[in-house]
Amino acid sequence: MSKTLSVIDGASLLALDVEPPRFIVARLVPAGLHLLAGSPKIGKSWLALWLCNQISSGGKVWEFDTQKCGTLYISLEDTIDRLHLRLSRITEHGSKDILFATTADNLTSGLIEQLEAFIKEYPDTGLIVIDTFQRIRDGDTESTYANDYREVVKVKALADKHKIAVLLIHHLRKAPDSDPFNMVSGSTGIIGAVDSIYVLEKQKRIENSAILHVTGRDIEDMQIKLEFERDPPVWKFTGYGSKAQKGTDPIITALCGFMADRRDFTGTAGELYAAIYDSKADSKESGITPNNLTRRIKEHLLTLEKSHDIKALFNRTNTARLISLSKVTGDSFFTTQLPSPWDSDSSADMGVSLKMPSPVTDSEQTPVSQGLPSDSTNRQGVVDGKR
Repeated sequence: MSKTLSVIDGASLLALDVEPPRFIVARLVPAGLHLLAGSPKIGKSWLALWLCNQISSGGKVWEFDTQKCGTLYISLEDTIDRLHLRLSRITEHGSKDILFATTADNLTSGLIEQLEAFIKEYPDTGLIVIDTFQRIRDGDTESTYANDYREVVKVKALADKHKIAVLLIHHLRKAPDSDPFNMVSGSTGIIGAVDSIYVLEKQKRIENSAILHVTGRDIEDMQIKLEFERDPPVWKFTGYGSKAQKGTDPIITALCGFMADRRDFTGTAGELYAAIYDSKADSKESGITPNNLTRRIKEHLLTLEKSHDIKALFNRTNTARLISLSKVTGDSFFTTQLPSPWDSDSSADMGVSLKMPSPVTDSEQTPVSQGLPSDSTNRQGVVDGKR
């Protein structure tokens, strides 16, 4: 006998209290599984390393605010020596909240278990970069839609479970296409399973300029113009392409003006709407209504707090749903409101290279004794795709 479907009606669905989406980089990188694709040696790894460094230190990613959190960069095509040289060219002060690994199992031999063990030991992890996706795949599996989708979904399930961002580094096909997202190597099962896709594209390889094409389920489509500088070797923001939504969202402007002479506010969405807008003409021009006000605020929580010192919380009483606004500084909301990512307290030792002890000083331990292979002991890091 088949099981019955579990369903919910529209009214009950809208009545649910849903957590606002967690953004690691405001408007750009939400929690979930993402794919960064580009031609070989175009600068994907430099971009991924810089992202990890910026997020782990709480710095901005171009014009976008970040949620300061731990990051893990799994660089399966590099050695520790090369990572040292690259990081030293990007920054003079390495963050203790960015961790590195140069070996890992593939998806069929224990990678998910390795990542579970790592997140348990470092629960503040917000971003994991896997460079490259091909290195963690089963080399004996044929690249079909079903196989590609099945592999990607394994990583997506981990990202969704722990509400973190996982970024897979991948390659493009050689065949050009008017739609850059169609150039992602492999079947459409890959791009169909991920939450967001970023394609780094140059018109000519010898040029320093590129376009980062962005699309995703929880982010707006945009094109970000970048230019690669040699010293330091990072991608610099130069502007937006035609698909970008330019300017500040009207809800941010409205809330900043509303809170300019206030320390706090608590009320329903309708009460906040009435307090912000003096006339229907103002609200009609902005596109904000009492029905979408709460959603619009939730979409910009990170930007409101980091750039404008406005914290928003959402509560429900027996009679109403309330919005609370207050003036704050720092990362109070995002450092105190994050739920525990663990559904169980299992602490089984997976015995993997990703499981590293807490950061220590140079006098206490060296990278080799932390479980990270040095070039003097393992210059390959990966042999024939096996870890």
